[in-house]
Amino acid sequence: MWTRFMDMHSGGGQKEEWPFIIIEAPEDEARVIFYNRFGHNPERVTCTCCGEDYSISEEDSLEQATAYDRNCEHAYFRPDGTECQRDEAWKIGSGCAEGYSSGYVERQNQSKMRIRLDCNTTDDEPWGLYMTLDEYLASGEVLVIRADEIKDEERKGDVPVEGYVWQGD
Repeated sequence: MWTRFMDMHSGGGQKEEWPFIIIEAPEDEARVIFYNRFGHNPERVTCTCCGEDYSISEEDSLEQATAYDRNCEHAYFRPDGTECQRDEAWKIGSGCAEGYSSGYVERQNQSKMRIRLDCNTTDDEPWGLYMTLDEYLASGEVLVIRADEIKDEERKGDVPVEGYVWQGD
């Protein structure tokens, strides 16, 4: 499992050198590793109007964990694994129909391409263009922490509550 931490720039700034940090560990363990590496709770609330410092999500692969940021297309799949249209796979109010699935595929996200064209973006401005995993990893926008780079002691401990905390009555 891979856990993606996206800096929400809460409080007006980025918390670490990278806007995206991806750790090869399940979400609960990755939160501990994150705290032990960076010294702050990724769920800290720096600013009450902005919410938690990081958006956190878990994916099965590094490719899927980075796909949105690499401008990959999101697709739907039949139970036999062949790609299909959203209308066939998606049931409003309940998600994917039984046996169907969805995920990212390695091709240009056409919605982002339409936005790019509408905004008259030039070829010198890479916003919205598909990137391979290797291109993305070399971009400097992401820190990837692989399982073999994690020390045993970084996997242990508790993550303290930090920042603004809402108290009930």
